Amino acid sequence: MRKLLSSLAVSSLLTLVACGGAATPAPATPAPAGTGSVAAPAASSAAPTSADLKKPGEAKVGDKTTCPVSGEQFVVMADSPSADYQGKTYYFCCANCVGKFKADPTKYVR
Repeated sequence: MRKLLSSLAVSSLLTLVACGGAATPAPATPAPAGTGSVAAPAASSAAPTSADLKKPGEAKVGDKTTCPVSGEQFVVMADSPSADYQGKTYYFCCANCVGKFKADPTKYVR
């Protein structure tokens, strides 16, 4: 159990460091008593599937896309950080990523 908690703590810390703390994973639900494990988070029926994933620069508010800097998948919200480049709007998972993109967009646009 301690190993599991330590792994979760390290994973959470890495997420915060990698992307400025903007994304928080869904909480895990406890498994039935006596199983010794943690169940996966429940899926939302309204959440986009990987088949609905839009390419960076093609996504709009409400679409699921990939951050061009971190590679993290997220759903674009009205207040998601964004930057315009070569006639396209790119959305980002956090403000740290948009800053990196603006400093050198050609590094992240393929």
